[in-house]
Amino acid sequence: MTPRVVIDRKAQAEIKNAVETVQSEWAPDVVRIRYNLGEDWTEDPSIFFRIVLSDEASAPSRLRETSAGVKKRLVEAVDPYDLGLQAYFNFRSSSEQAESGDAAWN
Repeated sequence: MTPRVVIDRKAQAEIKNAVETVQSEWAPDVVRIRYNLGEDWTEDPSIFFRIVLSDEASAPSRLRETSAGVKKRLVEAVDPYDLGLQAYFNFRSSSEQAESGDAAWN
């Protein structure tokens, strides 16, 4: 059974809009952002972000700055802690995602 985290419809819409805003603000470095709500390994309510970066933004010389900036902006826009959610962030490059073909990241 998949754990469920209950967030009201208004908050769900706000999360969706905030994520779309951050994605467009960070384009073309951010190709797309996906997320889901669930529980982490300690059963705390959580939001899990999956962020696909352009190959250029994933270069070693840019990865730390880009990923830190995107994480900071997502926390500002979504405000997960105010919603009682722990936030988790995973990043992939476009080429890594193309190779993996993981549908959850598309």
